[in-house]
Amino acid sequence: MQRILITGANRGVGLELVRQCLARGGRVFAGCRDPQQADDLKKLAAIASPNLTLLALDVTDERSLDEARQQVSAQVEALDLLFNNAAINLGDEPITGVTAQKLAETLRVNAIGPVLVAQRFYDLLKIGDSPKLINISSEAGSIGRMRHFRGYGYYGSKAALNMYTRSLALDPNLKEITVIALHPGWVRTDMGGPMASLSAQESANKILSVVDRLTLQDTGKFYTYTGDEYPW
Repeated sequence: MQRILITGANRGVGLELVRQCLARGGRVFAGCRDPQQADDLKKLAAIASPNLTLLALDVTDERSLDEARQQVSAQVEALDLLFNNAAINLGDEPITGVTAQKLAETLRVNAIGPVLVAQRFYDLLKIGDSPKLINISSEAGSIGRMRHFRGYGYYGSKAALNMYTRSLALDPNLKEITVIALHPGWVRTDMGGPMASLSAQESANKILSVVDRLTLQDTGKFYTYTGDEYPW
């Protein structure tokens, strides 16, 4: 039974990863800022208990991270898989509309948050079975593929997450863990919008197929949901 932590688990791809990991027999910890408002997660928990634990987890809040760590370590001895999925997009205006507050908040959630989550849980991953740390990034974070103006906040934060992924992969404290960045596709979610090409179910299914094939030789790479390596 895989022991799995998923952040940003209350909607979209995160929620679907919870569903599919449970269906595969996983022991899942589903983190979101306010589980009491996460109706879909609560319905899943009523069905899947004791294999699903809801965590009040704000990836930008040190106390919340510490409490989540304590809750997970009280229930399992190790983790095998961690999805850093929590993310926000506050809009990507041109230079005339940029504000320090929006840039800083987006960076805190999308890039700094995943590092703080990894900091709290890497020791549990290290003793897991074939442990993997998956940072859900975006093709929007590819500097090499940027050909036209796309904004500052979201795109910059995902580029930062990609660099942090490389740092985590090369950190000697995480050398036993496979660490990658992964583009989930353009997904029909609140963030992706109704015109996106993939459903959350399709994206999560393909993500898990990629993750299943990963080995330590893949650490530090940037993949798409199709399993193709993507340029930084």
